[in-house]
Amino acid sequence: MLDGIWWVLLALLPLAAASGWYVRGRADRGDEPMPPVNADYLRGISQLVNEDADQAIATFVRVLEVDNDTAETHLALGNLFRRQGEVDRALRMHQNLVARPNLKAIHRNQARYELAQDYLRAGVLDRAEGLFRELADQNLFLERSLSGLIAIYEQERDWDQSIATTRRLETVRGTSMRPVIAQYFCELAEQARSAGQLDVARNHLKSARQSFRDCARASLIGGLMAEQAEDHRGAIRIYRQVMRQDVDFISEIIEPMRRCFDALDDPSGYAQFLRELMPLYDGAHPHVAYARFLHRQQKTDEAIAHISQYLQTEPNWIGFYHLLDLTWSQTRSTLTGPLDSLRQSLGQIIERQPTYHCGQCGFSGRYLHWQCPSCRQWNTIVPMRDVRPVESAPGRSGR
Repeated sequence: MLDGIWWVLLALLPLAAASGWYVRGRADRGDEPMPPVNADYLRGISQLVNEDADQAIATFVRVLEVDNDTAETHLALGNLFRRQGEVDRALRMHQNLVARPNLKAIHRNQARYELAQDYLRAGVLDRAEGLFRELADQNLFLERSLSGLIAIYEQERDWDQSIATTRRLETVRGTSMRPVIAQYFCELAEQARSAGQLDVARNHLKSARQSFRDCARASLIGGLMAEQAEDHRGAIRIYRQVMRQDVDFISEIIEPMRRCFDALDDPSGYAQFLRELMPLYDGAHPHVAYARFLHRQQKTDEAIAHISQYLQTEPNWIGFYHLLDLTWSQTRSTLTGPLDSLRQSLGQIIERQPTYHCGQCGFSGRYLHWQCPSCRQWNTIVPMRDVRPVESAPGRSGR
């Protein structure tokens, strides 16, 4: 509430300064005495001092006439209402300003923009879109209006409009937004794939790669489509592109590549692939996956030796957990009492840990979002290293 009070004070400073200048000017000229200060104005000051911001705002709104001298104050108060979550009051204030025919264009246009923001905040997307469109077509608040339109189209999942508007915003800003545009094409590809329109999906993926050649998501979707079509060699070629496009997403292709090599009955190819990953990716995933591969090949001693050697240079708790689990799966009597309890506790901790992290706002979760649910930015969430298992731990099923 104290923050709100300071915003009110800031909004009223220009009015107070103007009033002081006017009073002093009259006194210097020896003009007739000023009439008494409005009682409501004094009441509003008292309410501010007593930290009753809601009543103070209501009082000042009642006192201040809407004209070109007070328009900025009304705009500031309306914005304060919106920030405090009182969108209805913000709407009324900004609608009142827009309806004033005698306001200067600069004030009315500002009120139109703020009204669009009010509608967006209230979820009245059609009215927000209409106002943002009008402003953008008139080149008013152009960058912010285009950003508002993009926010609306993203909520509506209208990816074609998102692409067109982002391209226009890209021109206005003079900076590349191709990685975001590639994400929109990937969204279209996902929609087409879900509808069984595979050729359409492939065309959208091609457009995504043309927009941003290092779009790892396009390769993940394309690899999955090839895999589902039982083109496992083609899927392997597509998944391999992720190794070049974005090293952070290498962990996302380990399990799909295992499925493909298994379908081709090519265990040596999978082992070679994992060995290629190890110098590229400094997390535990390739090493854990390789140890599990050895375990499935009935080479558990080699698996334990590999994890042990890895932990000597890169100690981490997920690697330690899998070392314990592999040892337990080989000879269950080897781990008894406290060590077995530690193994189980570490497994439970790993299962509860977030596996993805946003580098922009710090959001974390267990599911991959290409657009952060918190800060709404694209391409900011990546897999966390050394946290999650690559696949189900050996020997854990049926217990």
